[in-house]
Parts: sequence; C-alpha cells; structure tokens
Amino acid sequence: MRIALVHVAFFVAGGAERLFLEMYRALKDLGHEVNLYTAYFDEKAWETATSDMSNIPKPAILGEPAVSGLLHKIQLLRALLATSYLILRETCQKA
Repeated sequence: MRIALVHVAFFVAGGAERLFLEMYRALKDLGHEVNLYTAYFDEKAWETATSDMSNIPKPAILGEPAVSGLLHKIQLLRALLATSYLILRETCQKA
C-alpha cells in the first residue's frame, strides 16, 4: 500500500517528530511504500531527530500555504499599529 505521512512543520526534534519517524519505520517494515511530506523543514532538527536512525529519507517540502504568509503579515501589521498607538499615547500624555 502507498502511504503519505505528513508532518505540518518539521522545525524541532520533539515527540511528535519522533512519532512521525517511528511510524515511517514501522510502515516500511510492514512492506508499505511510504512517502514523507512537510510544509517546513529544519536541517538541524532533522539531524537531531534521526541521529540514531538510518535509511530515512528527508521529507518532500511542500511549502507553507498562502494563508500562513497572510496571517504572519496581519500579525506584523497588528504589532506595528499597537507600537504606533503606544508611542502616540505616551507623547500626548507628556504634552
């Protein structure tokens, strides 16, 4: 059976990443064809997570959805507006 394992963002070497890799190994051992995918990939996290594992291919990087970029820009705009508001408020109180 062909199986796709998807990890949203491989940027730390924690429990979810370890489970992702262990599932890959278990499915391969059962004879399945397994492909790995992620939206974001950090090389250092990968090296840490796979340091005691062999023959695990790096996941295909699909890239983040366009919505993620838009949400990031909205958060940045919110931070800029909040900073501007605080500066103006502080300036007006001193005058």
